[in-house]
Amino acid sequence: MNNLKLSHILIIIFSLIFVGITGYMVLENWNFTDSLYMTMITITTTGFKEVRELSPYGKYFTMGLMVLGIAMFAYFATALMALIVGKDFEKRRREKMNKKIAELKNHTIICGFGRIGQVICRELASQKAKFVVIEKKADHIALLKKTNYFWIEGDAANDDNLFLAGVKKAKVIASMIDSDADGLYIALASRSINPKLHIVVRAEDEAAKKRILRAGADKVILPIIMSGKKIAESIINPAVEDFLDITGASVKGKRIQLADLLVLKGSSLIGQDLETKGPEMPELIIVGVRKPDEQFVFFPKKEYVFQEGDCLISMGTKESYQDALHRFSLDTYAPAL
Repeated sequence: MNNLKLSHILIIIFSLIFVGITGYMVLENWNFTDSLYMTMITITTTGFKEVRELSPYGKYFTMGLMVLGIAMFAYFATALMALIVGKDFEKRRREKMNKKIAELKNHTIICGFGRIGQVICRELASQKAKFVVIEKKADHIALLKKTNYFWIEGDAANDDNLFLAGVKKAKVIASMIDSDADGLYIALASRSINPKLHIVVRAEDEAAKKRILRAGADKVILPIIMSGKKIAESIINPAVEDFLDITGASVKGKRIQLADLLVLKGSSLIGQDLETKGPEMPELIIVGVRKPDEQFVFFPKKEYVFQEGDCLISMGTKESYQDALHRFSLDTYAPAL
């Protein structure tokens, strides 16, 4: 009903008028003017006196035309009410959603609900993470309306929409829009609004990647190159590729995933070695450590001493990450946590 178009309504009205005029001209042998007049007072149920005395066939035809007229106006009235109620419901739903979005903190903003954006949202939703989507394409908005996600209709490369999505209080923003220019602007604007924001941007090539990194992005993803390397790895060394692909892997029904754990100031890990603290996190495997100066330590030895600013590349379950975050005063860039 809500999608009823004016063109469809006009087609139905003129079709019924045409049928009425034709019927009276054929059955009663009336002229066009008399046939039109009789048709109009019949389908509108006005009840004026007939133009002329009707034949039996004309009377049956008039009764049928009257029933169709009543049905047509009843249908239009129902459609109009449904449209009004629907718009009111959509308005109240939008206001309620905007209020909830305004209350979000340390959440993730997803710019673009294309194929990559949809996958990201499904993963975040499965982990019960807080996030909001900014999307402007009508077909993608239609998909968002079928979900329980928080979303904003509009251009993500617009400061007003970024503020509405809570960029000042957000923890991560991920631009998956297939436009390097928009991605660059989102990185630049987001960094200027929230210096602590972790910014991930999609790009099409290495040249765009460099520009977006200079604009303030923390990480730039090249989907085409990443996909190509993944396929090449599966062809060259399928055994290793299968081993590294932990998608869907679980321990006792709990999903295993990778996450970056950041050692904050005041963490009980600082100054302690892995051999001492390792037993306190038995369900976590530290794959590597990225130092504040960007040096990377692969599979640190037991003598490794933790420092402030260390980023621990870890493998484990969501529960093990949450436990480590609280126990050792850590932080994470991973929005799923």
